[in-house]
Amino acid sequence: MNDIANQIRDKIADGDLEVSLDLAINFLAGRDPVLHSECIQHKGRLNERSRDYRLQIISAEAMGMTRAQVRHALLDAVLPRIAVLEKGPQPGFAPPVEPLRQQPPQTVTLNFAPQQPSPQPASAASAGNGALADHAAARLLVEEFIKLLATYEVENAAWRAGPFLHRSLLQGEMMQPQFKQNNFYSAHQRFRSYKIPVNFLKAQNTNRTTIGGLRDRDEGEEFVYTLEKTVDNGGMPGTVRVFFPKGGGAPKITLVSF
Repeated sequence: MNDIANQIRDKIADGDLEVSLDLAINFLAGRDPVLHSECIQHKGRLNERSRDYRLQIISAEAMGMTRAQVRHALLDAVLPRIAVLEKGPQPGFAPPVEPLRQQPPQTVTLNFAPQQPSPQPASAASAGNGALADHAAARLLVEEFIKLLATYEVENAAWRAGPFLHRSLLQGEMMQPQFKQNNFYSAHQRFRSYKIPVNFLKAQNTNRTTIGGLRDRDEGEEFVYTLEKTVDNGGMPGTVRVFFPKGGGAPKITLVSF
């Protein structure tokens, strides 16, 4: 087996973060789904910020901050894990799965609980027939977000959450203080109340077609998803809002209420 960790390390030293991420994504597919997804998120954010820099929407300083954060993530989390995986097959190894976008959309449902009784999935009326929404992609996004909350302490998780969030929730590269205080801290405290794998009890189109301000404005559509709890102890159900951008692009979280 090629020494992928050293190849990635050399590319980082050369400043070629894009190739570093490509090497990591290819290697981690089927070996570490969580870190694989995180690398894809980093690649998407890096591409998005590079585009914004070329269009002179962001400054060279902001672009440099993004690259520094991606570089730190590669050195801090990705390289050590790849070095371990290169030593040999790990328990729980699974073959790579087909990319989500290749799955026929007709097979997507809103009840993902495996072989166990659960409330009825959302009806067609409540789910809507949005042209942009991919409920399976939204489920994967929310599930990986909850895994992030479970993996890191709150401030570290907040630092890493950017790729999951719509840019309207970010202030530069950092999470907006208002969202962090009012929503993220609560989500980090209460995520254990919700099932993994994630199960959507209901999906409803909010009829929102634009989001963000002048500089971060996007067109698309937004859905609010109601999550199933591990134990139904009353109280308001947890919800996550996800925005699907017009013209393609990954869905992003716009609000979390746990």
